[in-house]
Amino acid sequence: MNRVGGAGTINRNASLNRNVNANLSRNVNVNRNWNRAVNVNAIGVRPGWARPGWGVARPWNHGWYGGWATPSWGWWGARAAAWGVGTLATAAIINSAVDAAVASNQTTIVVPNTDYQLLFGTIQPSGTSAVSFDVSAGDSTYQLSADCQSGLLNGQEPQTAQEAELLNAACQVAFGTAS
Repeated sequence: MNRVGGAGTINRNASLNRNVNANLSRNVNVNRNWNRAVNVNAIGVRPGWARPGWGVARPWNHGWYGGWATPSWGWWGARAAAWGVGTLATAAIINSAVDAAVASNQTTIVVPNTDYQLLFGTIQPSGTSAVSFDVSAGDSTYQLSADCQSGLLNGQEPQTAQEAELLNAACQVAFGTAS
């Protein structure tokens, strides 16, 4: 309803015409099944093992992940070809990123070949091949899970090469051989 009068025109419908999708057009690829947004505190990202020598400081079984030219995940070959990807980031690259982050007192690493930031201190293994962790994408942080043996992210095969890189990075920090 519009009212014209002494103070001017008031348009009470003006706020109904705003673009409610303005924040959805970011360049960050976020799978819509990533529905567990979390607020991370400083304690959750700085566990005792996330320090120099983090590879041997991890209080769980480690060292079995990786060591292959291509992952042994059943979906990898066809998907990798469709994505135009031959390999994932190596253990050396991921370990070096974690070492640099620890040395500079950072709580995240940029996952190679992505816009994702892995909060490596949130890595929490469950059993011998599953892991939960937090990842930042754009302005949000999500809690995800992975099965490193089967190559699943949140119970599904990765939908993009970036998701495969995220899965690989989380599994390498959790279960890979570290320098």
